[in-house]
Amino acid sequence: MRNIIIALLLLPLLAILQSTLLPYFSWHSKIKLDLVLVIVLSWNLVYPNRESILWALIGGLMMDSLSGSHMGTSVTALVTASLIANLGSSRVWSSHIILRISVAIAGSIIYYLVYFLLLATTGWRTDWTNLPIDNLLRSIPINVLLMMLILPPARWLALRITRQDVDI
Repeated sequence: MRNIIIALLLLPLLAILQSTLLPYFSWHSKIKLDLVLVIVLSWNLVYPNRESILWALIGGLMMDSLSGSHMGTSVTALVTASLIANLGSSRVWSSHIILRISVAIAGSIIYYLVYFLLLATTGWRTDWTNLPIDNLLRSIPINVLLMMLILPPARWLALRITRQDVDI
């Protein structure tokens, strides 16, 4: 339950920051920050539980409510990307740096591919030629860096809210 409360407090703030405030900065056109995507992927790595998929649902709903696209595009893209992180993680390997980097790269690629595919199928004009340059090349290095910075505090928080069962 604490997992969901944290998501309900944190994800709306990050979605508002990402959707409404960051586009006003001049560096945002060169560097694409995906705060909600990175925090959802990070949480799925440090808290590999079925409840952590709800982070993708909550974050996607917040992003969809603040964007002009069809409702459900961000939800579907985030849930798909977070499933990869959730399935690939375990308590042992979630701290390994190669897993962090690969989840950030794969999660970003999957998120953008699913998002653009959904936009294209729902009638939005999408420019597939600019997808690798405009979105992937600008967001993947930043997402990897953000993942490295966010994972230690996320791991600390996940350990604090997880019940420690004692087997006899």
